[in-house]
Amino acid sequence: MNPRVERARVLITVKAAPEPSSTYGDTVCVAGIRTDGAHPEWIRLYPFPFRWMPERVRFKKYDVIEVDVHRGTRDDRRESYRPDIQSIEIVDHLDHWRHRHEIVGKVAPTSTCELHRAALANSQAPSLGVVPVASVEKLEIVPFVGWTEAQLKRIADAENLAPLDLFGDGMDTPPELQAPRFTARYRYHCFADGCPSHTGQLLDWELGELQRRHLLNLSDDEAKGEIEKKFLTQKFASHRETSFFVGNFGDKVKRGSFSILGIYAPTQADAAPTLF
Repeated sequence: MNPRVERARVLITVKAAPEPSSTYGDTVCVAGIRTDGAHPEWIRLYPFPFRWMPERVRFKKYDVIEVDVHRGTRDDRRESYRPDIQSIEIVDHLDHWRHRHEIVGKVAPTSTCELHRAALANSQAPSLGVVPVASVEKLEIVPFVGWTEAQLKRIADAENLAPLDLFGDGMDTPPELQAPRFTARYRYHCFADGCPSHTGQLLDWELGELQRRHLLNLSDDEAKGEIEKKFLTQKFASHRETSFFVGNFGDKVKRGSFSILGIYAPTQADAAPTLF
């Protein structure tokens, strides 16, 4: 075995929306908490050609997986690894918030203000974090403006590829990648003293899946209402302790900007420390 290859055990906490890829058609960036070391720590895994992967290894959020990983050559962020997708094994799924919090709660929370300051000062500063949300000023839901020229080129390049068969399953070409109908951005305050507020786009897979599976036959206003109900009313209900999973960009010029990769919303009871 390559000595640089490591077997990682990861609680999946983030699945970002798929992005066009000229190699795979589209890929998904995944992040989670690695639990096989001396203490839990963040790990970013990319790329995953998710729609091409067989059902048996299409892991979900809060699955625990084991996968062979190695450092990539393009992404120098310290949490970033490249997965061997043929080595994926799903070993568990954590259904209950309390069981999830037994792992997530061991990772020190931070603030977007602190992550931003650190990333501007040092490109090797933490690029992932869990940020408790002090307040949300607004959830802005707007029509998707369309793929960029670079993304359209990747989609066109992918159409010329032979069907990808990474697992020897004789898979058919999956349906065409669908653009989202809406994008969403939060304007929020973290708990840092004097936080001026932050704006972050929600990149969570769940936003696209909600639109694709449940909102197709709704009017724009009705669809926006359903998105707001799920990602504002429900996620920030008064009985929940809500945080954002945030991450920055691989481009060093953009390292100070942090997007919202997912929402962590255990109940207050499940997030409370236990005596034993």
